[in-house]
Amino acid sequence: MPLMREHSFNKMTMSSCFLILILSLSAVMAYEKRSEEKGSFSLQELLRRGNTTPEPKWTGKYFPSPPAIQQTTPATTVAHGGVPMGALNPNCDDAKTNLTVDWNFSALEYTCFFPSKLILPDFNIQPVLDIESVPKEYSAVHYCMNETIVYQNPIPTFGPHRPAWPRYGEYTYVPVQRWLHTLEHGGVVMLYHPCAQPLEVERLRRVVKACLFRHVITPNAHLTVERPLALLTWGKRLTMSAVNVNIVKDFIRQNALYGPEKISRDGQYDKGLIEEAKIVSDTEDTDLCPTLKDLSLFW
Repeated sequence: MPLMREHSFNKMTMSSCFLILILSLSAVMAYEKRSEEKGSFSLQELLRRGNTTPEPKWTGKYFPSPPAIQQTTPATTVAHGGVPMGALNPNCDDAKTNLTVDWNFSALEYTCFFPSKLILPDFNIQPVLDIESVPKEYSAVHYCMNETIVYQNPIPTFGPHRPAWPRYGEYTYVPVQRWLHTLEHGGVVMLYHPCAQPLEVERLRRVVKACLFRHVITPNAHLTVERPLALLTWGKRLTMSAVNVNIVKDFIRQNALYGPEKISRDGQYDKGLIEEAKIVSDTEDTDLCPTLKDLSLFW
């Protein structure tokens, strides 16, 4: 008898679990459908809601002011202001020395201290596409690690940065001084607020990883509560409250690989690297988002 009761209990437990799984999947599918229905607009429509900055007056070889740079020691820049890209040098930037100049390794940058108050997606808040006019003559300066770089916009889409760029993949945290170099090479940077709803973060993460090799994913506490998710390319910023797969796909296909330096070579900086990026189509990302024809793979 006890054996029979145990067997019956196991059957009931399995049935309950199966029912919960079905209900969970149904909820997720309904959630995805609502997200996609709320986002039936084009990137051009998003642009009208965002900002397009006028092209600034050009006064020299390098951008004269914003994004601002604050120097704490005399400049030692050598083209790109003189510092060669990716040439590891402990006297300038070897991707390991003086890293605390950009980030003191504080968990404040990537931790949600109020997990009970997650930023829930609001499907009535539409995504915004901002385009910053970058002069064609602009060449971003590379600054060594004996200098501090501070930006006027906490989430810039272009500007001076470090010579050594991040390896492609997902990180515990990457400072802006590193991932701006990723944008310059035509890569895509995904940012999410530490308190963003995990389901939305995962949806965006899956799409980005399925679209291209040249990506960096990192939390960023400077995103707003209204739009805690962002995708960046050189000169462009898409911010969202909820993920619409079609809009994300279109943004990547239309804007990835258009940095001033079309370099697919992996980077050198890897502090906090959680997962290396995987090749999607090939090392040059010649076919962007090839698997997104089946959107069901992304809920």
